[in-house]
Order: sequence, then C-alpha cells, then structure tokens
Amino acid sequence: MEHIKLVVMICEEALEPLLLPALLAAGAKGYSVCEARGRGNRGDRDAHWSLSANIRIEVLCSAETAEHIVAMVHEKFSINYGLVIYVLDADVLRTDKF
Repeated sequence: MEHIKLVVMICEEALEPLLLPALLAAGAKGYSVCEARGRGNRGDRDAHWSLSANIRIEVLCSAETAEHIVAMVHEKFSINYGLVIYVLDADVLRTDKF
C-alpha cells in the first residue's frame, strides 16, 4: 500500500454542480458523492427538505492535488456556502488510479 490523501468536503447540495467540475479542473481524477445528514453550528441538516440537504464529497489524490483542491475550494466557495473541508492520510492499493 502507498500513502495518499483523502479530501473530504461536506457542503450544501446546491454546491454540487459548481464544485464537481472545479475539482476535476484542480487535478482530481474522480470523486465520490453521497447524501450527508447531521448537526452542526447551523443546526440540524436532516435532508427532509431538498433545500436543506447536504452532501459529502470525497477525493483520493496526491498531497499536491489535495493542497490545490483545498485552496481552490476555500477561495471560490467557503464564503458563500456552508462548507466543511478536511484532509486525511489514506493507505490505498493501486495508487495509479488516483
């Protein structure tokens, strides 16, 4: 196994059509998206109403690409959208895919 980065973003569902192309332009080779529910400083996000839905986006990538993605997302989206982003170390097989 080799070490790479896992970039995780939890954000408003409305951001998905803007964010996904931007991730690819920033160097991501792919991503995973799923529904996210929970509670944070903005209260419950239960997704019962589509305008209150959150998603979780994950990107496995190199450290350099992770840094680029975090900087780009912060600059373009963090001021106008509810967004949490963090980066974890990941040990994966077949790192050529990422």
